Amino acid sequence: MRAHDLLEASSRLAGFDETPADSCVAHDAGAPVRRVCAGINATTGDLLVAREMGCDTFLLHHPLAGDAKRRFHLVLARMVELMEDHGVPPAPARAAVEPLARRARFNDHLSDWGHLADAAKRIGITLLNVHLAADELGRLAMLEALRPLPEHATVADVVRALGDVPELAHPENEIIVVPESDAPRPAGRIAVMHAGGTNGGASVAEALFAHGVGTVAYIHLSGEDAGRLEARAREGHAGSLVVTGHMASDAIGMNLLLQWLREEHAVECVAYGGLAPFDGLR
Repeated sequence: MRAHDLLEASSRLAGFDETPADSCVAHDAGAPVRRVCAGINATTGDLLVAREMGCDTFLLHHPLAGDAKRRFHLVLARMVELMEDHGVPPAPARAAVEPLARRARFNDHLSDWGHLADAAKRIGITLLNVHLAADELGRLAMLEALRPLPEHATVADVVRALGDVPELAHPENEIIVVPESDAPRPAGRIAVMHAGGTNGGASVAEALFAHGVGTVAYIHLSGEDAGRLEARAREGHAGSLVVTGHMASDAIGMNLLLQWLREEHAVECVAYGGLAPFDGLR
């Protein structure tokens, strides 16, 4: 298997017809993929560690290098699609995502997208990342965990069901509910907003709540957005947000991808960095 084969296959595994804009082969050293170091993030030092461990490839999750870093903002269209799938009309969905997409576009524009790719080239290691496809695998796993919930499930039931996902059950992972409350709350319709590029912040959650969604799941959320949603709840507005945990949630899809590499292609995989605590859970 070559790096581009791995990238294309990961997209197909997630059900995508083409490779998302936030995933790429940043540098292909030309050797077959046989021993992979896989992590959520990476620096030049991490690439050196991977080489010292005898790895020919670094499989990165986040779009930190090459075209994936320059073009990340393009995948936020996926968040609009997910919102529409949950009943938000196109116009308010686009309006909720537009500030996020604008910020991402200018962040991409200012980024040093060539730095890590150049380090990989000089070190002599293949560097690629799989972002949206891995997140989609994680989203599907979360949906499967939620599938048995009864019609009148509570938010606490949602948290318990997600806690059955091995990575989310890790003792160092915390699932947070916004706003926090000891009182039972109906979950209502549930929208798992993973695999939209990033979290949708308060604006996307509010749009979903306004169109009949009772519970939104993100993998991470800023303190500022949490405060805005808490203020909204104090004003009497319904809607709960479940924050599943960034590293643990990203690890779901990455672990499924590594499992596929090991079992279907006999690729040796070393879980590293933020992925290491969740190794062996599948």
